[in-house]
Amino acid sequence: MSMAMPLPPVVEQRRIAAILDKADALRVKRLAALAQLDGLTQSIFLDMFGDPVINARKWPQQLFSEVGTLDRGASKHRPRNAPELLGGPYPLVQTGEIANCNGYIREYRSTYSEIGLRQSKIWPAGTLCITIAANIAKTGLLTFDACFPDSIVGFRAEDPATVEFVRNWLSFLQKSLEDAAPESAQKNINLALLRNLLVPLPPIEVQHEFASRVDAVERLKTAHRASLRELDTLFVSLQHRAFRGEL
Repeated sequence: MSMAMPLPPVVEQRRIAAILDKADALRVKRLAALAQLDGLTQSIFLDMFGDPVINARKWPQQLFSEVGTLDRGASKHRPRNAPELLGGPYPLVQTGEIANCNGYIREYRSTYSEIGLRQSKIWPAGTLCITIAANIAKTGLLTFDACFPDSIVGFRAEDPATVEFVRNWLSFLQKSLEDAAPESAQKNINLALLRNLLVPLPPIEVQHEFASRVDAVERLKTAHRASLRELDTLFVSLQHRAFRGEL
């Protein structure tokens, strides 16, 4: 059965289209600004420290295991998704969430029960999570206390600025670590490989300056994301009003 769709005059259609185009253009500009900010932190790192892969500025180096504590998460029970382990109050972070967190883990989809917690471990906010299976050497800083399985390594240091520095340092090594990972059922690297990596370590006051600059970038990104959410809501609202003839 065919249905007739009422159409406003062409002039009115063009007016509505122009309003929607302007709203969409604002969203595109905000997305472009976020994309530029995503690359800004790496640019700041290179400007302050040089290429970390070759350590061109000859910063003193330490084994990763000596920079702080570096240990695997815990998930002793098999199967890992047994119903009695899940559904409680304790956040559970997995490799996929780290791979897609854009540097900072702000949300989670699963939780452990009391039984789940007993076979795992809670890591405090500020821990750097490093994936060693499936998604190799992806990183994210916990913004809340959470558990994670043994496919993830947790790194902590005495100074949070060092953790931030290491997070960005690892981003330059991620591709080479992924390429070097042996592949069986799925790619993975072991804890020993990470512990034996040499970390170039600038003076702590320089690390503090870098962490301060990163924080400024992240605050800008947070503001842009909030603005983008508002623009998305506005665009949807304008579409609905247009279809109802209220625009």
